Amino acid sequence: MYIITSIITIALLIPIVQLARPSINLTFTPDEKYMSRQAKVDIQCGLVNPTAQSDSAQLWYVDFKTGKRTPISRTLLTSPTDDAPDIFKTNRNRRYEFVQKNHIRIRSLIMEDSAKYECNCPDCEESIPKQTKDLYVMNLIEPIWIIDSVWPLHENTKTTIKCQVDNFYPYVGHRILRDQKEITNEGKSTLSDSNMFPQKFFWQTTITPKADWHNSTLSCSVKQGNSEQVVTKTLDVLFTPSFLECSERQFVDHRKDQASIECSYNGNPQPRITWLRQSDQKPITSDNGITIENKDESKGKYRSIVAFDRNKLTSIPLPPTNKTSAENYYRYLLNNGFLVKLTVNGNEKGTRVIKIVDDARQAQQRSSNSSTTTISLPSMILLAFLLVFSILHR
Repeated sequence: MYIITSIITIALLIPIVQLARPSINLTFTPDEKYMSRQAKVDIQCGLVNPTAQSDSAQLWYVDFKTGKRTPISRTLLTSPTDDAPDIFKTNRNRRYEFVQKNHIRIRSLIMEDSAKYECNCPDCEESIPKQTKDLYVMNLIEPIWIIDSVWPLHENTKTTIKCQVDNFYPYVGHRILRDQKEITNEGKSTLSDSNMFPQKFFWQTTITPKADWHNSTLSCSVKQGNSEQVVTKTLDVLFTPSFLECSERQFVDHRKDQASIECSYNGNPQPRITWLRQSDQKPITSDNGITIENKDESKGKYRSIVAFDRNKLTSIPLPPTNKTSAENYYRYLLNNGFLVKLTVNGNEKGTRVIKIVDDARQAQQRSSNSSTTTISLPSMILLAFLLVFSILHR
């Protein structure tokens, strides 16, 4: 019975002995991966469950730039030698405090305090794996956008755009957006040596801006430690005005009290749009029975809407030069149609002739025919190319 009890006791003690093996414990308090400037941190190195009372851990400072290891001691902090790391030789205000063996406290952290710390037991009888922890002290700098071109930009002119940030630490990542769409991979990025601080970073690409780049917002986000530093820039691109949607056949039901026609267009600087009567090419304006509203739809796009008040327009006398069978001024105006002109600084940039139709299907048919022509022409060219290619390779 005694033998059985002894065996059970030994069996129970073996796991306890195995669990009590010596180990190294290196801690930062607070335990944060990235420290803020002016913060405070305690660094401690200890030996848990030493095999012998004489076993003792050792805390080391490891320079990020050179990799040089320096044992931490009271003398290093109070009377550093000439070959000591520079950060300890400038410890006149006692930012580095020796609390006790293998325990230091750093006050008012600065970027230059960034380093690797190591804890080991060089003289232990049993080989114990060392522990290391990196101390990163952030130096946060906002990026800037650099546009290598005359401002504002000009359409179809190659331009280099660059996001740059200098003298920051530490780099974690970056992201470039154009109007919330990521374009990071469309450019090239360069980072100074990751083991050095402060760091420098830039991302750049070459663009050939067109009308759709106008008022685009570029966003450059550079993650520094646990903080994301973001800068945005809205582009100003000069581009030639043009009509976007301005159907040459527009439907108006002359029997309704209210009706309208419209054209959309773009351009930067904003072009001037002028509506004219086709009969005598005199401008129409917002006055008795007619209202013209020009809307800014962002990114250099605009919409001009001409609204008609039937009751007011029918009360206006017909012009003396009327040679049509129009029964009133409103029908006279619609029958003759309109001209629409885009001008910039007095220079004409586009003209459309608009015919008013009484049947909505006529306006839709015209639009459908135009779309069919646009689609079928490339298809015919592709078909011809494939036919020639097939003949040549028979």
